[in-house]
Amino acid sequence: MKTPVGTTFIVAASLLGLAAVAQLVAILVYFGPGFAPAPAEPAVAVAPTPVAPAEPAEPAPTPEAVPTPPETDPAAMQARLDELMREAQTLEGGASPAAALIPLEEALTLQPRNPELLHRVASLHEKLGQIELAQGIWKNLLDLGPDAGRFLDVAEIRLRLLRPETAAAAGNELRDQVGLQPGSSLGVVDLTLKDGSGSGVKDLRLAVKARPGDLIDGRNVRINVTFYEMINGEVVPTTSRVQSMWYTTPVDWKDEGIEILEVKYELPRVGPDGGPPPTYYGYMVNIYHNGQLQDTRSDPVDLQELFPPPLSELPDNAAVGDTGTLP
Repeated sequence: MKTPVGTTFIVAASLLGLAAVAQLVAILVYFGPGFAPAPAEPAVAVAPTPVAPAEPAEPAPTPEAVPTPPETDPAAMQARLDELMREAQTLEGGASPAAALIPLEEALTLQPRNPELLHRVASLHEKLGQIELAQGIWKNLLDLGPDAGRFLDVAEIRLRLLRPETAAAAGNELRDQVGLQPGSSLGVVDLTLKDGSGSGVKDLRLAVKARPGDLIDGRNVRINVTFYEMINGEVVPTTSRVQSMWYTTPVDWKDEGIEILEVKYELPRVGPDGGPPPTYYGYMVNIYHNGQLQDTRSDPVDLQELFPPPLSELPDNAAVGDTGTLP
């Protein structure tokens, strides 16, 4: 037998139903007849926001941003160069001359186009018998062109002398393995005559070599260089001024044992009697040591027959390299 539902329950349920109906009516009144549920938005893939690193990397510096080393102080560089040269001179005169290459090579890093420095390095390589290295440095010096100054001609002569065929072409006279006449202490091992373009100037460069191991006192050396001209069909010594200078100093024939002399002569513009100017004929070089003839060269060779050099000549007190009997 079921228990009868109470009156209170029925009343409560009825009231709840009426409240729900009232809320539904209120919603319909508020939204009106156009009420409809909002359409769903389409799905769009969105890239995730990149997360910044905790410590962002610094951008690579541009070429302009790379700091450049400060300029070397010229005074400091010169002071260092002088120090290296003094060190090289001390080492070169010591028991191990090759050690002098260390400061000299450092000096070259400071001034790679210094002709005097290149000359010194090349000469030391020759002294040490490092012929290929010497040739390389002489070529570097030659590449400087006019910037090499007086060392340009030195480099040209040294490169010619380092060629094996030079000794064979040194002259028609009998010469020994060092390129000198047997029994001579000095001799000419290279001769070059250059003409000034249209100026009438003759520029003679001669390399004078000492026999290895011989000590040469410049006060006992005399070098006579004479230029000859043709006047009225006769060959005569020039009356023009002739100037000479040594390319290498001091002139003592130490180290590589070669000194280079330059002699300049200008063809006269008029003859000795005011007539037509003479024509150039040639030159002759005679070298004396301790009063004895060491070597003679001439171009053309018949000058030695026209003007045979004396076999002996007493040296005077003139400085080494004095051209002696030059007018």
